[in-house]
Amino acid sequence: MTSVLEPTRKWEALLEAIQEAQVVSPEEYESLPESRLLELVDGVVRVMTPATRRHQEIVDALKSACRRLCPPNYVVVREQELRIKNDHRRVPDIMIIKAEADNDDRYWFSPADTLLVVEVVSPHTETVDRLHKPAEYAAAGIEHYWRVEPRPSVAIHTHQLGPQGSYAFTGKFVEGDVVAAAGLPWAKVSVADLVG
Repeated sequence: MTSVLEPTRKWEALLEAIQEAQVVSPEEYESLPESRLLELVDGVVRVMTPATRRHQEIVDALKSACRRLCPPNYVVVREQELRIKNDHRRVPDIMIIKAEADNDDRYWFSPADTLLVVEVVSPHTETVDRLHKPAEYAAAGIEHYWRVEPRPSVAIHTHQLGPQGSYAFTGKFVEGDVVAAAGLPWAKVSVADLVG
């Protein structure tokens, strides 16, 4: 039996605020259902684009590869909230976090808990994944950022936080390559494993 959750007046008001790009409080944002495709950017709720099948397959394969390779003091998580600030929250495709911060009942992590953030570019996220998110993650002090470009063929672009507080490009890896990212000697992901 399928039940339909009736929206409350509070949800209706929040959905209206989303449509009008109004600022909401962190408490209002947290009152929304947990299974949502939303991010909070400077207090404004942004609707995320649903992932394509290609995107999902790449994320699944990369998560599996990272889990195999990850040292025991780190954990690989998928589509969990990264709480950059109270009014600024992103949902990266993959994060590698400190094992000590992991909790099965938790849905968000702080930049201090995060070693690596990975975004897989989708047709409607190019600007955000290539420009906005890397700048935000670097400003938050996250040591590593990978961007996966699925077209025209899969390529992983690796970046490491530099002394100026911005990401330095450390390599581009394509099918036939094994990722050799500076500062992550264990993360030897075969790009061919990501190709379906």
